[in-house]
Amino acid sequence: MSLQTLDRTQWSYAEALAHVQNVTIARRATEAARLSQKTETTHGEWRPPQDPLEKWKSEAQKELLVALRDGDLLAQGRFTETRTGWAQGLESGFGLHSGYHTSIRPEQWREGQYSPYYDRLTARDWEFIETRMPRFLVKAIWPDYVPEVVHPADGAEAPPYTTPYLELMQAAIAHFGISPGNQGKKECLMDWFLEQKIEGAPVSNKLADAMATLIRLPSAQRGGAKRVLGPDLRYTG
Repeated sequence: MSLQTLDRTQWSYAEALAHVQNVTIARRATEAARLSQKTETTHGEWRPPQDPLEKWKSEAQKELLVALRDGDLLAQGRFTETRTGWAQGLESGFGLHSGYHTSIRPEQWREGQYSPYYDRLTARDWEFIETRMPRFLVKAIWPDYVPEVVHPADGAEAPPYTTPYLELMQAAIAHFGISPGNQGKKECLMDWFLEQKIEGAPVSNKLADAMATLIRLPSAQRGGAKRVLGPDLRYTG
């Protein structure tokens, strides 16, 4: 990759974590769906565990921190060694951070304690704030999740017919966790489709709009309360 085309976009820790969580949730949701299809029970259909999202989000956060501590993912922050007081409440006890971002070494991630809420990595004698990392590195380790297409073994029944368009829409459903109770915003779906490619070609605005429409329920397109039909109580004489 040349310097002219190098993706220099920086993600904050929160942005990187959100991406890793989305990828992890999509992957785990697909695995859970496959497991449910293979699980046989005598008490009706299989029910997924209650609210697995928090577990998957915690798993994603751990993966991100391990990558930083092992040096697989590089990050920068504004450094200081200046103490302005004692750590108390919302105060870390450090101040006068540099106005420039410098690299955070893996051993510093292992030595310090990171606070996602305040976005600071604090050790006994130093602190980093405003952590950021290259987007392309995050996506290299956690690429956008696309469900694997399983090919049948020799002699097995052929899988149902599909197309790259259908596969991309299924990937979007898994990525955003689309369900009857979670339809997502059409604008967000369109933005995601526009970042994808089909057979090497970018998705057009018209196609992104169509796919974002088709993966949502018709009632989600109309908005508003559903009309409930009942008996006609008007007096007819």
